[in-house]
Amino acid sequence: MNRLRRLLLGSLGVLMLLVASAVPASAHAQLESTSPAPSSVLLVPPTQVVLHFGEPVEVDFGSLRVLGPNGQRVDSGGAHHPGGDGHAVATSLLADFPKGTYVVAWRVISADSHPVHGAFVFSVGSASGASKADAEATTLADQSGSAVVGAIYWLIRFAAFVGLLFLVGLALMVTLAWRQGGSTRRVGRLLWASWWLLLTATVLGIVIQGVYAAALPIGDIVRPSLITSVLHARFGIVEVLRLLLLIAFVPVLLAVQDRLGNGSRRWKWIVPVELVLGAALLFTPGLAGHASSGDQPGIGLALDVVHLAAASLWLGGLLLLASFLVARAPDDQKPEDPARVTLKVSTVAFIAVVVIVGTGVCQSIRQVGSIYALFHTTYGWTLVVKILFVILLIGLGALSRRIVHGGWGLRHPVRPPVTPEHSGQLSKLRRSVLAEIAIALVVLAVTALLVNAVPAKQAAALPFSTSFSTLGVQVNTIIDPARAGGGNTVHVYVLSGTGTPKAIPELDMTLSLPAENLGPLAIPLVVAGPGHYNANNFVIPVTGNWILRFTVRTDAIDEQVVSVPLPIH
Repeated sequence: MNRLRRLLLGSLGVLMLLVASAVPASAHAQLESTSPAPSSVLLVPPTQVVLHFGEPVEVDFGSLRVLGPNGQRVDSGGAHHPGGDGHAVATSLLADFPKGTYVVAWRVISADSHPVHGAFVFSVGSASGASKADAEATTLADQSGSAVVGAIYWLIRFAAFVGLLFLVGLALMVTLAWRQGGSTRRVGRLLWASWWLLLTATVLGIVIQGVYAAALPIGDIVRPSLITSVLHARFGIVEVLRLLLLIAFVPVLLAVQDRLGNGSRRWKWIVPVELVLGAALLFTPGLAGHASSGDQPGIGLALDVVHLAAASLWLGGLLLLASFLVARAPDDQKPEDPARVTLKVSTVAFIAVVVIVGTGVCQSIRQVGSIYALFHTTYGWTLVVKILFVILLIGLGALSRRIVHGGWGLRHPVRPPVTPEHSGQLSKLRRSVLAEIAIALVVLAVTALLVNAVPAKQAAALPFSTSFSTLGVQVNTIIDPARAGGGNTVHVYVLSGTGTPKAIPELDMTLSLPAENLGPLAIPLVVAGPGHYNANNFVIPVTGNWILRFTVRTDAIDEQVVSVPLPIH
């Protein structure tokens, strides 16, 4: 028991660490283009600002603000989808436009219900005040929501996962392995505890989503307008759907407990209704999450539901075993043949593990896409942590299965099955089941963090950017998509100390890969405008940690060489 106690305390420690590291999610929908373009200098003032994203976005909690040189807003105050295009967000601008640099700050909600925000600048007439505007844009782009709100949001997600998987899984495992167990007090309490936990987490999810999405402090959680906005957004619609499904699930729970009469005949309607409602409940996380966004959302959603269904059966089976194995349940709380029930649970759990591993691999390939993304993104490292805990969980499951099939004499069909009370392996099985539940809770906690992170495949696809100052000028560089092969586009912007575009006598760029003795390879830059240099369809031969070397000459004498690392995947 001391070992088990240490294991549970260790699991609690991991959960506390996850709470401490829970922060608001960063961008999930990728900004593809803007009009006006970032850092552009326009001769004619624009009539509106338009942002285009790689997936549909919502503006219910969002904003699109344009700040003038004097810090005052010059937009009309309302963001909308131009022409009904869900991938774009626009705001109209006021007619009075003084010369200078403007800051565009935006915040929208991505298809997986997470906030996306950023900022950029453009100028009208001249780039006067660009340095101040750049600093303000950087501050606005780096702003994130409250850490307290982020931790609460994670905790609610975690509670929802626990309630959902335990509710659906336990109800299904009662049906598959021990129907008489539904009428026992312990199983009934576990079913209703899971139901109430999911109901509470769903309601609190609606309440917290408003301040989370709008990056507001926790004190604004009671604002009715935020809750109304949530209920009109995709996330709110899915949460309301889950509440309706939970209400519809009540008769199933009552029937499983044999509180509606009809004896054994009740199972004729319980089974199909339970399967339909259980599957519908398992659909809800993916409808407002990563599974329904990105490439091939239909396949992603199907894999997500199958993955969750298998996980719920595994965890539900563990909870069913715990109901009569833990704390020496009285005879009226145990099956007549515990060994037979445990064997059924073990069989279902084995199949569930196979499905979990298969669907998990498919989803990981879909969301990660490459080894580079796995080990160079927050999502990837979080997934690695989850995989390690899942491997530990599978190991504990294998130990439990070995106890069931070996310690109870079930390997020899000539011998009749014996009950756990007659086996010296009972205490080992009890500890193993409790350990599996403890590790499973940690896995769900990590999963709640995972759904908040930017999918690794998307994060790794973001363009490479770097900025440095030398010889009185600022050099900003973007390489898109910064991948091995052709099709790479390079943009370099040179700005003066006042933030205006500045043409200089020489700007050269080369690439070297020291590990492979490649390079230097010259990047063929051409002048695209004052202080703007670019190269199209540039080929980077192989992946690796390249060195990007700039040669900047601002006059006949002053020249500086600057090197920056460039990871290519």
